[in-house]
Amino acid sequence: MNEPVDDDELMALLGEALADETAVSERRRTAARAAFTWRAVDAELAQLLHDSALEAGAAVRSGADGPRTLSFGHRGLTLEVEVDGEELLGQVIGAGDAASAAGPATVMLERPEADALTTEADAGGFFRLAPVAAGPVRFVVEQGGSSLTTPWVTL
Repeated sequence: MNEPVDDDELMALLGEALADETAVSERRRTAARAAFTWRAVDAELAQLLHDSALEAGAAVRSGADGPRTLSFGHRGLTLEVEVDGEELLGQVIGAGDAASAAGPATVMLERPEADALTTEADAGGFFRLAPVAAGPVRFVVEQGGSSLTTPWVTL
């Protein structure tokens, strides 16, 4: 059984482990950095403000009743999307005059097993992405110094 070490001995052992950069592979460093980003994931994710699929009665209606609408908000940015078949129409809305001076927004749709789709919104914040396949997706929006990352949703 190992004997307990005091704080100074522990710091010395950690220093030795960190001094040998080759002991940790780049793959493990990348994984560690990714794990560290999860420390504040809830504070960084946009909030789902509206999902038409969750409205009362949506479970008993057929999927052909019309397009699905979703709305997300985070720190002054709002993302509104409408999914109709394989076409996705959306708008990025910024809060206040600073948003209009921030320039066009870049919208990225990420999927776990496919390449991301990226587009730039027009001056009014409108954009279109197609084709969009059914399955889990999330959106990442950047405009000026602001960003919005949505939680994963299934289309």
